[in-house]
Amino acid sequence: MQRFKRIILPMQGHNKSDLHWLYNTRSEDEPPLIFSYSKLKFWFGGTSYRSSEKLLLYVQIPSDIIGDIVLSDTLPCETYLLRLISPMINELSNSYLNTDKNGREKAQFEAQYAGEYMVRRSGIQYNAKENVYVLRMNFNIPLVNALSVNAKAAIRAIRDILEHIETALNDFERDELNLYIKTCAYQREIRKYMSEHDLCSFIANGSILPRENGTSAPMKNAIPFISPKEMEVIIPFSDGTQMVGMGIKKGITVITGGGYSGKSTLLDAIEMGIYNHIPGDGREFVLTDSSALKMYAEDGRPVSELDLSPFFRYLPGRAGLQRFSTLHASGSVSQAANIIEAVCGKCRLLLIDEDKSATNFMIRDKNMRLVVKNEPIIPFTDRVRELYGEKNVSTILVIGGSSEYLAYADTVILMEEYLPHIITEDIRKLDLPEITNNEPSANWVESRRIVPKETSKPFLYFRSVETENEKKIILDEYSADITLLTALISGNQLNTLSCVMERLLTDKDADNAELLEKVEEYTAKMLTDNDTSSLIPETAQRFYEEIRPIDAFCCVNRMRGLFFRTDRGDAI
Repeated sequence: MQRFKRIILPMQGHNKSDLHWLYNTRSEDEPPLIFSYSKLKFWFGGTSYRSSEKLLLYVQIPSDIIGDIVLSDTLPCETYLLRLISPMINELSNSYLNTDKNGREKAQFEAQYAGEYMVRRSGIQYNAKENVYVLRMNFNIPLVNALSVNAKAAIRAIRDILEHIETALNDFERDELNLYIKTCAYQREIRKYMSEHDLCSFIANGSILPRENGTSAPMKNAIPFISPKEMEVIIPFSDGTQMVGMGIKKGITVITGGGYSGKSTLLDAIEMGIYNHIPGDGREFVLTDSSALKMYAEDGRPVSELDLSPFFRYLPGRAGLQRFSTLHASGSVSQAANIIEAVCGKCRLLLIDEDKSATNFMIRDKNMRLVVKNEPIIPFTDRVRELYGEKNVSTILVIGGSSEYLAYADTVILMEEYLPHIITEDIRKLDLPEITNNEPSANWVESRRIVPKETSKPFLYFRSVETENEKKIILDEYSADITLLTALISGNQLNTLSCVMERLLTDKDADNAELLEKVEEYTAKMLTDNDTSSLIPETAQRFYEEIRPIDAFCCVNRMRGLFFRTDRGDAI
């Protein structure tokens, strides 16, 4: 800390350009200036020469501070430490807010918020080489009149931050950390069991699925989930314990029930089961195939040169089915495109809610088939079994107003007051619609290659937008509305997605491999402890969170203005 004071105090009252000496070195091979405070080390990174007061503050936390814990996966420790430290830092930052317009500016800083999911975050990362955790924060050096350095205020702020971090580390609950580690280990074993026993989702008994209104917190006094005996599975753990819950087999599952019975709540919990949840969330043992996607009718989305023949016989105006494009798709076309792209993106589980789907795409009963004989749309009922039988894509549907899918279902779950009941055998006794599918097998899209930009220069206009009602990615002349990619749950994930999109769209060799392969490559490089391979920009005061390749794949397919190639190299 004394070294930090010796360097920054002479900058008191100087122009902010002098702050470059905090993080700039004389050569690229020279390490950054590293300072010490007790057992902690810290250093700075710059973001812009024009805004030299906007820095990145790195704090190194030795792993032995939290004990001698050997982990195959450091994610639970990263998540716990960030959730422990972040609230204290951000509360401290709020106390620094300058309410006096005539007063000198105070330091502004921010640590990354850690939500209820255990995912990789840029706000803290484990460095295996040094065996340390590195906390990354945004830190703005206080200025006077927006130009002159207030070094004394900066020293106070840094000291307060480090004191709060040290206090948090000294007061942490070891039992709570062990619970994070244990929960993560159980989640890993459950996912392994699911893979070995053909389960696409698992909901543990005692889970709290409903959320408090407007929050992600578990609802107070909610009815705990209890599995029906017919679907009950017992998962043994390596420590000799076991867990009981409902296992949903691969295939076609229909969830039905009256209004406010909990069927959509169950589907939402299944969707969020793609992530591992923290202890106490209520859904920490609700786990789902990591490739699952929820399908919507998405009126107005663009469709770029996509083969729609799996769900359309022809289109009005003799538009080409195999190379269909539109800037504003209808409900049925958009939902068809979403499913076709999901299959191309190696999705293994489709989640569909009747309330958020296009009715003319989802069903066509026997009477409507007789009345409308020249119908161009092939309803999803005619493909749902084919998807599972030929493409190994399961489907979970929430249905409340039509019996069409009951005849196709392997399992039918009736929700009553948030509790599931299996009625599959009872359904078989009903006069169900006859399954009559004379459609030939579909030609599902398997190749999608992006036509790259003519330049490899970075985008000039690069940002993600998140408002109450919409989420967008904007890159120069390209933009994608991803509001209905509901698996993306935070603004930090949008930052990651924006970065992946920028790398992808400026890659001159983007068409040398399948789009999905390129997306997998870039998402894997976003959050890594290897600084040489990480794609996280070191000059941006943004936080990043792990995303799935399939979400990036779906995003790029929604980009307006893009063109694609087939695996033969043909522009389509």
